[in-house]
Amino acid sequence: MVEGRNIKNIGKPSIRRPILSALLLLTLSISAAAEEDTARCLKLGANESVAEFHHLFTDLITSVYERIGHCVVTIPLTPKRSEMMLSAGTLDAEWLRVEGYAERFHVDLIEVPIPLFVLEEVFLIPPGSDFNGTPEDLKGRIVGYPTGFRWIEKNLQTLGAIPKEVPSGVPVRELLNRGRFEAFAIDSVRAYQIMHSQDLKQSGKKPVFKQTTWEKARFFHMVHKRHKDKVPALKREIKKAMDAGEFDQLFALPGLSRAANTED
Repeated sequence: MVEGRNIKNIGKPSIRRPILSALLLLTLSISAAAEEDTARCLKLGANESVAEFHHLFTDLITSVYERIGHCVVTIPLTPKRSEMMLSAGTLDAEWLRVEGYAERFHVDLIEVPIPLFVLEEVFLIPPGSDFNGTPEDLKGRIVGYPTGFRWIEKNLQTLGAIPKEVPSGVPVRELLNRGRFEAFAIDSVRAYQIMHSQDLKQSGKKPVFKQTTWEKARFFHMVHKRHKDKVPALKREIKKAMDAGEFDQLFALPGLSRAANTED
């Protein structure tokens, strides 16, 4: 007699042990399969600074790729980091870049030839500044711009301004108020985020900066040149999505609108 145990069960394997082992193997297999599926997905770089509007871009571009038979994974990155990963071949595409970006800055990219939208480029100008907000009045003025926005930097240089790079996370409003530069060049969506940030809402203060538009730029989805074969299908599905109203939430963002020539 074995104390505390039924002698009939001695030498018999537990029924639960193989069941638990099988469940564990099944769980590991499902997890491995999911990781493998994700690894096969195309990897898209996305500018991390779009913040609260991130889901709008993600949902749209994911849906377009799904309709041409591809899954995608969006990776929020700084513009410079995204450029490095595209050059290294670890990214497959870029959510969006300004028209002409591929030719000027990244020859490995190809524009999908249908503009996603037109976006206003604006100056934020502090109170008391004598800068009138026009490109003609830029010569010799110090103008801040976000890190990685090289096309803004190039345009400011062309117009005679002195560009001053501002790293991500640095409080732009504070720099403007302290006179570190005479204006801040940025797009209208990010300008809205700066002018209507959460800390301003909580303080009850109203934004005091003047905002002027200095350019309107078209933006395109871009793929690495190794995915050139996908360009016609992407163009077709982006156009269909626009016509079906799927981009309407995007077009409702501040200073953003549909490009005129997407009707063709």
